[in-house]
Amino acid sequence: MNVTGTLITSDNEESLIVTSLALFSKHATKPPNTEVSPVTLSPEWSRVARLLLLSCLSVIGSVGNVFLISSIMIEDHLKKAGNAFIVSVALADLLVTSLLIPSSTILLLAGIDDSLSVCKFQWFLAACAFLVSVLSLSTTAVENYLRLCTSQENSNKTWFNKTSTTVILLLIWFVGGTSSGLQFVFSLSFDYCTRKSTGIVPYQMAIVALLIVLPIILTFYTHVRIILDVRRFMGAPNFKPSLAYTWDLALARTNFYSFLIFIIFWLPFGVVFTYGTTKIIPNSRILYNTAWFGLSKSCIHNVVYCLTNRHFRNAYVSLFHYCCCKTNVSTARRNRAAEVARPAADVRVHIIPGYNMYSYTGPQRNYHWYWGKRLAQREL
Repeated sequence: MNVTGTLITSDNEESLIVTSLALFSKHATKPPNTEVSPVTLSPEWSRVARLLLLSCLSVIGSVGNVFLISSIMIEDHLKKAGNAFIVSVALADLLVTSLLIPSSTILLLAGIDDSLSVCKFQWFLAACAFLVSVLSLSTTAVENYLRLCTSQENSNKTWFNKTSTTVILLLIWFVGGTSSGLQFVFSLSFDYCTRKSTGIVPYQMAIVALLIVLPIILTFYTHVRIILDVRRFMGAPNFKPSLAYTWDLALARTNFYSFLIFIIFWLPFGVVFTYGTTKIIPNSRILYNTAWFGLSKSCIHNVVYCLTNRHFRNAYVSLFHYCCCKTNVSTARRNRAAEVARPAADVRVHIIPGYNMYSYTGPQRNYHWYWGKRLAQREL
């Protein structure tokens, strides 16, 4: 049909032209779908690329966090009650790498670009892991200061024994889970998924001040005090640090690096999130890109301990050989003669009954060698 040949009135013609121009302008100026999904990243990337990226982050991060937790279990010098707070941070990161990121890969495999329910679930996990990490890092700094800069003559009266450490850890996880759960159920703070603020500014300010800002300031101040006090102790002529003290100092330095990495990765999102508590963020790209940048900290946090601390590095190597290079498994117990003939630098650590692992840096290695030699002489 020839539309130009039809007879229409001038009013209808003007209305048709205006409507056509409006539709053309709408479609011509409408940009492509550049909205970044809070669950499946930017649609500008191919689905395969996003799937591979998230899968690699999940696998590498989960294995690294399991290695970090296992290192404290098998390495002699790391078996201290205060180091349980490092495990707490690793467990919080494990929530991200083993639950949050895999949920995004499931949606990508199902061909779904976005899901509000999955987004709220991920926001709950991210908020819980973030709060637990902040509180655990703060408590780790305080524990390191008490260990390095105060008298520890009576180990039975330390602040961080097994009982107090367990209570503090349970309290940290209760506070983090409860705060995140209230936000998840009642929407008391900024809605991450819809980028809208609920307007409950006093509650948001109280949570941010008590559970985020104050612990971060305390952590930074405590680490600075550790640096200054240790320098003062080292400058004293009668101060001779033991080998265990040197190892504790190296671990405190690694914990400080861990805190700095945490700040670097989460600071951009913190700035955008603070702005979003009172404003509506129209552009999803900045908010969700900074959020995923912060979440990626959970995948590389364990690498910091491997690169900056020799005990964690040796434990990582031992765990790698144990998991990847063991060709046969023997459940039989070693006989006593074989244990006596074992090299003096090996210390057997049982993490699974019947399976043997060795720690090459344990401070008790000479102790075991000495009593093994005494036992062999006694049997002769």
